[in-house]
Amino acid sequence: MRYQPVIGLEIHCELLTESKVFCACKNEFGGSENTRVCPRCLGLPGTLPLINKGAVMLAAKAGFATDCIVHNYSAFDRKNYFYPDLPKAYQITQFESPICTDGHITVHGSKNIRINRIHIEEDAGKLIHDDYEGVSMADYNRCGVPLIEIVTEPDFRTIEEVQEFVEQIALRLKYADVCDARMEQGSMRVDVNISIMPEGSSDFGTRAEIKNLNSLKAIGRAIKYEINRQAEILDNGGTVIQETRRYNDNHGDTKALRSKEEAHDYRYFPEPDIPPVLLSDEDISAIRSSMPEMPQQRFIRYTQDYGLPNEDAGLIVSNREFSNFYDKAVKINPDYKQVSNLMLVELNRNLNESEKSISDISFTPADLAELVKMSSDGIVSKNAAKDILKIMFDNGGKPMSIAKNNGFIMNNDISGLEAIISQVISENSDSVASYKNGNQKIFGFLMGQVIRLAGNSANPKMARELLTEKLK
Repeated sequence: MRYQPVIGLEIHCELLTESKVFCACKNEFGGSENTRVCPRCLGLPGTLPLINKGAVMLAAKAGFATDCIVHNYSAFDRKNYFYPDLPKAYQITQFESPICTDGHITVHGSKNIRINRIHIEEDAGKLIHDDYEGVSMADYNRCGVPLIEIVTEPDFRTIEEVQEFVEQIALRLKYADVCDARMEQGSMRVDVNISIMPEGSSDFGTRAEIKNLNSLKAIGRAIKYEINRQAEILDNGGTVIQETRRYNDNHGDTKALRSKEEAHDYRYFPEPDIPPVLLSDEDISAIRSSMPEMPQQRFIRYTQDYGLPNEDAGLIVSNREFSNFYDKAVKINPDYKQVSNLMLVELNRNLNESEKSISDISFTPADLAELVKMSSDGIVSKNAAKDILKIMFDNGGKPMSIAKNNGFIMNNDISGLEAIISQVISENSDSVASYKNGNQKIFGFLMGQVIRLAGNSANPKMARELLTEKLK
């Protein structure tokens, strides 16, 4: 039987605050175990939580980044469960009154994936398993790290939809400075709820939850495995059990952890030690006005206003710093396509070869804008522009000074070019004869010889016209 997967996501994102959500301990990655803890985040008797205002602001920004409604009123609850990495034996979260609801993100160009809610909560600690000694140890540094949880409706039907949605969430949160979305470090973790139903059916099957997936590849492999696992159970007349499962990246499979809990299992009740969060209309307007231009808005500007191809626009917006650099460059020189070409091809090549980020380079958007203009105005050739950019990338410097010092300024001396072309024709008589006999490809070879002898200062357009004339 053929089955249709039904998938919903719960995405946990660590907020970029200086301190934890209910205490003053530092909120940062790494460090020695149990060194960033205090009585408050360890839940010791007699301690009371204090809400981090910055976490509330960032959660609201996440709501605006995902087209959610940001509410004036939200409140905290206790989610009660015992687990070794949760020292209080309860988690402070938002259950009844989350800060954001009713958002969406469009995938595949037209399909809206609904976001049910975004709520604030604290992270738990981390268990470190020592299989050799047969023990598990708890590191509580992560306890109390501020999180938002983004909960979608079960609107996904394919792995590709899920992966695009997660990519978009990560990009939008990075643009808004809400979360660095470093999945490999655990600052963004994805839980996948998945069930299958016969194709054509509208009745959802029994779902399993796959916990803590930390890469797009793992998400895809876990979903694929789980679809096949559930299909095999149903095809053999069995029943899928509602449970929480863990994905093993080494084996590419999922294993049962525990039966899936429902809301009543957690005995939610209002958090008595934290008053409700009240945001005025003015507060919400101020947060909205602090939002940067988001990637989806930049994409529209690049394609509709600047005329860039969709693929080029997508590549530029995929990195906020790269997009900012581009925007500054075209503000100075609005040659949108040529600036895009030089950045996406030559600048990206240098970045990849050096393993640097664009924030590490030593020249400015104004320098790149000037270089593009020099090329467009015929001061230097396109090939020379590539060489100039390489020198700027490696050593810094201004494009005009580099061009002058390295002989890149275009030479429009016709007599000098004619002499070089005559030399090339004389030294390559067989190739010239082949060209005259109809082998048009030979022209590229001859042109290459002219440019080799003339150097980077040669005017390629003039050289092409003169060579064509001479070959007649």
